Amino acid sequence: MLRLAATRLCEADLVPNMLVHDGILIEVQDEEHVAQVAEIMRAAGAEVCHGFQVDADVDFDSRKKGQRFIDKRDVAKAMWAVIMDVLREIGALPKTGGVL
Repeated sequence: MLRLAATRLCEADLVPNMLVHDGILIEVQDEEHVAQVAEIMRAAGAEVCHGFQVDADVDFDSRKKGQRFIDKRDVAKAMWAVIMDVLREIGALPKTGGVL
């Protein structure tokens, strides 16, 4: 069902960024496209499940161009600190500052 939905999204010029377990991460320009994505996913689910209605939950996150997601969990902060330390250690970032 996920592959079919991803294929149909590509055919509609709504190219997914990533497939995640049973979900699709996709960037769109407006809420009209969000509704179109949800409808394509519902239709793919109904086709694969022989008419059984499969809902498509939509988690819409509106960010402006250039903004990024920052995970505020402690485990994510620790992981990011390790990544930044390694980048400094191999010379990919300055030894001080240089936060991405």
